[in-house]
Amino acid sequence: MADFPPAGVSGGPAPGDPNGGASVSGSRLWFFAVLLVIGMFSLEFGSAFAAMAMDSASAGVVVTLRMGIAGLILMILLRPRVRGLAGSDWAWLGGLAATMGLMNLFFYLSIDRIPLGAAVTFELVGPLILAAVRARTPRSVLFTALAFGGVVMLGWSGLHDLTAAGVACALIAGAFWAGYILTTEGTGRRFSGQTGLALALTIGGISLAPIGLFTAPSAFLDPWVLGLGLVVAVMSSIIPYGIDMAALRVLPAGLFATLTALAPATAAIAGVAILGQHLSPLSWAGLVVVVAAAGMALRESAVTA
Repeated sequence: MADFPPAGVSGGPAPGDPNGGASVSGSRLWFFAVLLVIGMFSLEFGSAFAAMAMDSASAGVVVTLRMGIAGLILMILLRPRVRGLAGSDWAWLGGLAATMGLMNLFFYLSIDRIPLGAAVTFELVGPLILAAVRARTPRSVLFTALAFGGVVMLGWSGLHDLTAAGVACALIAGAFWAGYILTTEGTGRRFSGQTGLALALTIGGISLAPIGLFTAPSAFLDPWVLGLGLVVAVMSSIIPYGIDMAALRVLPAGLFATLTALAPATAAIAGVAILGQHLSPLSWAGLVVVVAAAGMALRESAVTA
């Protein structure tokens, strides 16, 4: 049975040390960067199933199923103990649950109102501001700015038919994304393995259930929606969030936030490879800029570690 340390005993690196108390080798940085990309591809495939579910249910139902089913699966597999947790442990879990749930809820609300490319572009403002704040060197700030420029180029074709509500929802989702990075980092240091994630997903699923029940109660009895919810829970929560939890025990939060710019790049690659979509020359240029900026940020972090 997976377990975590008693309250007050850290399950990872000391909170004051962004690199886990010791220098992180370049090979480990690249290893976790590759894992993050794998998680992003899983998230993109899960998002496709989430879009299908939203045709028959509300955003609140999809987020509730995504978090609730993922939490249930992890609770069954890990069976974490909750006795003996300190108030600060519950505070971190509550913070992670809130940022995960609200990040996804507002993102789904945004793509209901503005094109996907525009929503992703505005959402990334949050984590990339975090990356700039956490940057260790001026060059790291430059790489973050380059990454955002590449994201704008990738999503340029979607920057039309914008609504104030859609842009606001995307920006709010981005703020919660930055909060998710910080709370995942903190939770990963207090809990070993994926037990913190299991508890946070369960708390989030229960907390968001009233929104789903209020907006589309019948969807919880629809086998099609429930089946899609299971797929989304695994592909969009368990796999990518589990990778995030492990990565943030090794990668500095600023570097991790910069690497989030790879998310729209993975979506573009998946669209070309799987769906046969075509990218404009500007989008291809943006893809190259994002990947190059992420690579330079990784190299800079390896040098300064």
